[in-house]
Amino acid sequence: MQYARKKWHALNLQPFVVSVFTPHLFSATEDLAQGCGASTLALLTGVAPNRIASQNGRPHYSDRFMLRFLRARKFRVLRLTPDKLVRAEDRVRPDHVLLISQLFQPGEGTWGVVFGHLFYHNFIAYSLSKFAFLNKPILSAYLVIHPRWRIRRANRKQVKKLRAPRPGFGLASLRKHSRFSQMRTWS
Repeated sequence: MQYARKKWHALNLQPFVVSVFTPHLFSATEDLAQGCGASTLALLTGVAPNRIASQNGRPHYSDRFMLRFLRARKFRVLRLTPDKLVRAEDRVRPDHVLLISQLFQPGEGTWGVVFGHLFYHNFIAYSLSKFAFLNKPILSAYLVIHPRWRIRRANRKQVKKLRAPRPGFGLASLRKHSRFSQMRTWS
């Protein structure tokens, strides 16, 4: 008996490549005490962690809450699964922003953000080691992007339109309104 095989379409990860990533780092003591879910969302969105915590109302942050919060603020999110990654056209690279939940301790998870070779957790950036995801396995992973993180490359005609007007004065106008000493040097 043969099973019908599903046709899988290759996943394109290129739309999730970022040109710039600016994490919002909060340093107030009350912001640091809100937990990893609120601090991760604050890092991505810039919304204060205490406001995020008041919207959640619980100490733990579910995937559903995290994604709903991001999508309400115009973020695009793509859930990563082993099947999707194996069939993807390209690979996850350092210029992707990853939102991940990890098993931190038995029965306890944590949220963080990976960009480049850094892992952001509770507003602290850590260098990633080769064993980071073996010692604290990933429970769920998402590619995240916001329109502000992409710089649109304009063609040459648009670049000319985007240039600022030149100032109305130059070296000649500086000479016109200045006085010279007897030796014709600036006074």
